[in-house]
Amino acid sequence: MKWVFVEEEHYKGSADPYVARTTVQAGDLCELFQLDKEEKQGIWGVFNRYRRHLHQCDEISQRIIAQIIEHSEALKNSVNARNEKVLRLPSVRNLTNDVETFLYHAKLAFRELKGLFQFTQGKKFGSTTQYNHIADWSQKKFGDNNHLSSWLRCNCDWIQKLIDSRNAVEHPENASLAIKNFHLTERGTISEPTWALNDEKPESILKDMGVIPVNMLEFAEILLIYSLRNTKDIYPIVIAEIPEGKRERAKPVRFIATLEQDLDEAGMYKYDRN
Repeated sequence: MKWVFVEEEHYKGSADPYVARTTVQAGDLCELFQLDKEEKQGIWGVFNRYRRHLHQCDEISQRIIAQIIEHSEALKNSVNARNEKVLRLPSVRNLTNDVETFLYHAKLAFRELKGLFQFTQGKKFGSTTQYNHIADWSQKKFGDNNHLSSWLRCNCDWIQKLIDSRNAVEHPENASLAIKNFHLTERGTISEPTWALNDEKPESILKDMGVIPVNMLEFAEILLIYSLRNTKDIYPIVIAEIPEGKRERAKPVRFIATLEQDLDEAGMYKYDRN
């Protein structure tokens, strides 16, 4: 019998920042806390599923960004060309489908991330539980000044907007998501693609696609740290951030367990990992 080995579609290895800062980082940090094997495996599974959706969001966003930049540069060149009397309005291919798929994976990613609380706090939330309700639960359990409570509270609005945007796609009878490709404004100028939920002011798709996947990654990794800190005090060991330029190229995790003596004046890990 011949065996055929197929690499997972979206697994890019530990050198990929999204892999390093989700599954790899979660596995490393969980070893420091009093968690049983099932809890550790559960957390790793949550971040692996989150990572898969995050990779999809990143790939879609990069495709959209590349097309918008390409078309915008072509427009600028056309405007600067003196012999061009007519400007052709460009269009990002499959923009609506890509944006809707992006939102689909973002919604599923945040649904998966709720499983973190089951394996760190023994609290299971439903698939439709909103993050502001999770913040309410955290405040009641750990207090207003707890880092987990504060982190949830300051991030739940933009997370809920992403989820509401996807819900508008699935249930247009309840809400609307207006996605516009390159278009003419009322002033007669050409606008890059925008999107707007219900009656909100249209926002730049280019700008949002550049920050949302990064925000999703940073939210999840900080959420893990604060959740773990609520399970056990590991002092004198601290979890420190590695400056981007000092992260290991083969495994660029952002956070590391170390001692306070290894931190610089700004509280960052001071050694180069390469």
